Parts: sequence; structure tokens; C-alpha cells
Amino acid sequence: MSPTTTALICGVLFLIAAWLTWRAIHPAPLTLRAVQARVAPITPTPSAYPTPATRIGRYLSSGPLGRLVDERLGSSLRMTGHTVPTVIGQIVVTAVLAGFTTLVVITALVAAGVTSASPIWWLLVPAVALLFAWRVVLDVRARAARRRTELRRVVNDFVQLLAVALTTNRSVEDALTFAADAGDGDGFELLRQTVATAQPMGITVWDALNAMADSYELPELRGLTTSLQRQAGVGVSVAATIRTEAKSLRAKQLTELTDRADQANANLSLPTMGMVIGMVLFLAYPIMQQISNAFT
Repeated sequence: MSPTTTALICGVLFLIAAWLTWRAIHPAPLTLRAVQARVAPITPTPSAYPTPATRIGRYLSSGPLGRLVDERLGSSLRMTGHTVPTVIGQIVVTAVLAGFTTLVVITALVAAGVTSASPIWWLLVPAVALLFAWRVVLDVRARAARRRTELRRVVNDFVQLLAVALTTNRSVEDALTFAADAGDGDGFELLRQTVATAQPMGITVWDALNAMADSYELPELRGLTTSLQRQAGVGVSVAATIRTEAKSLRAKQLTELTDRADQANANLSLPTMGMVIGMVLFLAYPIMQQISNAFT
């Protein structure tokens, strides 16, 4: 390296060191955003750092796959709180991992000489991937079914409380607010939000409840809103109608509980019979062995 090149490199390094020293002594002025970040730091939420599955789902949700998932699982997604990109990402990642794992297992078995490289084994890879992808869809639907059952139970309790509140000469709006505030849980929290946001949105409470019934497919709540709309339009008392509907919902819920109990008993009948038969065979085996030895 020539002396000129060495001097040039040393000069550049000296200028960089001098500039860094000046920046350390005279820092840049704080911006308003920096001051706000120091006074009230923002805690990053999990949604600020999406997972790879979510990023894949966002990329694919704008195409026909996203429209298909929204068409087939729209109500189920609203029930479970999932989004279309999240479900698509879970489906794709689950299918890829299942297919890759199956491929590795088949390759290891073929390499070890346990089985031959038959085309049937390689057709098993997409079959397993599709099976696991469908399992994600079934899981979303199962969660939605449980959530819908819970919401129907909450609507039943809401109607019972509303029927009680209307016996105290309250107005319909006050009775709805009282019934929504009386319960606990996610279902009653959703009812409270629906009732509280109706007036700021410029709609009636029964219209907001009707929209909730349509979004979550709750026919019990739709029947309640129909009675409230009739009361608002005609001006007749709705207390008797609400009491009748509350009685009908109690009978319906009791019938559903009885059916589930009968189904549980039917599901337990076969294991119970197997246990009894196995116990009888266990106790009878020594006796049968002694009889067999006596005759032989």
C-alpha cells in the first residue's frame, strides 16, 4: 500500500471519528414522537409481530381461497373470533408440516429397506396433508358450535332476566340495560357492548340486538327483537310476550339438557357393558380352568 493511500484512509477514519465524537457531545434534538415514547412507552401487542402463518394467510386471503373460506366459515369465524388470514395460515402451515413429516417418514422407511418405493406411499403425502388441513376446519367449526351453544344459553338467561325486570314497571330500554348488566361472562359482555353502542350508532336497541342475532345466528334473540319491534311500532305492552317467550326458552333448554343427558348415557352404555363382560370373564376364568383340568 502506497503512502498516499495510507494517508487517505487515515484521514477518512479521522473525519469519521471526529463526526462521531461531535454527535456524542451534541445529540440531535428530540422529536415530539420521541418525547411521547419516553413519557408513555407503547407496549407492543402480539398482533404487532405477526406469525409466519398469519403472514402467509394475509398473502393468500386476497385471492379465491380467502373468498372461499369466508363463504364457508364466515359465521364460524365470527363466533370464534378468528379471521380469514389466520385460518388460511393455519391450514397452509398444518398441511405443509403434515405432508413434510409424512414425506420424511416414508423416505426413511424406503432408505432403511423396510418398504419399497411404491407410488401408493407417495400418494399418501398429499392425502395426509389434506386430512390435517380439514382437521383445522373441523376444529374451527367445533369451537363455533360450542360458542354458539354458550351464547344461546346466555340469551336464555338474558330473556329470563328481562322478563323479571319488566315486572318492576321499568321501561323496555331500562329493562334491557338491567338484564345485560346482571350477568357475567363473555356472552353478557357482548350483550352489554351491543346495548351500550346502539344509541351512539343512532339505532334502536332492538335493531342492534337483531344485528347481533343475524351475525351469530341466534334465533332466540331474533324472536326477542321481533317482540320489541312490535311493541315499539304498535305501542302495546310487551311484558306478557316476553314472559311467554321466557317460559318457552326454559322448556326448550330443559329439553336440550335431557337430550344431552340421554346421549351421554347412550354413549356410556357400550363401555359399561364391556367392563361388566370383562369382569365376568375375569372372575369366571379360574372356575372354567378348574373344570377343564378336572375333565382332562
